[in-house]
Amino acid sequence: MNEAIYIKSYAKINLYLNILGKLGDGYHAIETLFQTIDLFDEIHIHRMKGSALQIHCDDPNVPTGKNSSVYRAIQMLMENEKFKKKISGLEVLIRKKIPIASGLGGGSSNIAAILIGIRKLFRLPIQLSELMGIATRVGMDIPFFIIRGTVFAKGRGEILFPMISLHPPVQLLLINPGISISTEWAYKAYDRELERNVFSQKAPSLRFDNLVARGDPLRLAQISGLVYNCFEAMIEKQYPVIGKIKEKLKNMGSLAASLSGSGSTMYGIFGTRRELDKAYQELKGQYPFVVKTKTISARKIFFHSMDEMVI
Repeated sequence: MNEAIYIKSYAKINLYLNILGKLGDGYHAIETLFQTIDLFDEIHIHRMKGSALQIHCDDPNVPTGKNSSVYRAIQMLMENEKFKKKISGLEVLIRKKIPIASGLGGGSSNIAAILIGIRKLFRLPIQLSELMGIATRVGMDIPFFIIRGTVFAKGRGEILFPMISLHPPVQLLLINPGISISTEWAYKAYDRELERNVFSQKAPSLRFDNLVARGDPLRLAQISGLVYNCFEAMIEKQYPVIGKIKEKLKNMGSLAASLSGSGSTMYGIFGTRRELDKAYQELKGQYPFVVKTKTISARKIFFHSMDEMVI
């Protein structure tokens, strides 16, 4: 049996995000189109003797203690009655490339990747649906990171409808102005704005049941037409730099530009790699985080050895 495993923990963007209303349990009903992108953290899981759990991250701003979401998720799996005799102690190392609190889902992706890694490392006889059930107890978007690719989600974000992955891959430019935005804060602020009825932008009228039932992938023109994020106007009002980034992306030729999640990362969709490269060269020195990437199905997430990890 392997003593260690090495995993790519991919980021996401929301090609579409709309809040339908607030639920009685404090969560919100949403519709969103998740898309995995080719940007990832690197995770190393190592078996240890005993039953201890140690989590380390090269970014000190990432919570890894006993009250953290990642610790609680791992502990749920380790203490599950069906599996706890199969799982030994663990040391987990997280190397961050995805900005924190950026709308790219880095924390949720890390949890999903670690749960998948533990399942593989210890050969646990657990179905992905059961693993997703554990994940949902920690965060509603974590199940998406277990499936990955192009996925429509509704409910609280945990009801998933996998779609044909985008092909060919869509060229993206990510820009983060160095602002961390709490998802909890964003939803509360959205609720306050909604009560005041100050929203003027309406979500595109889309039939996602038709999109989900498609037997072929979405095309670039279709994607550009559905891009929407209900948080964007509110976040731009609080942080005007968001609007300025969007304007720059549009001026540089992006077919569409939007906020991912609750921000603060903006993404621009480009029709060609040449246009993407030109925008990147123009904007790369203007913000702390400017990255070229693309959409990806992310079916393969395991490194063969630690030598393949970028240290």
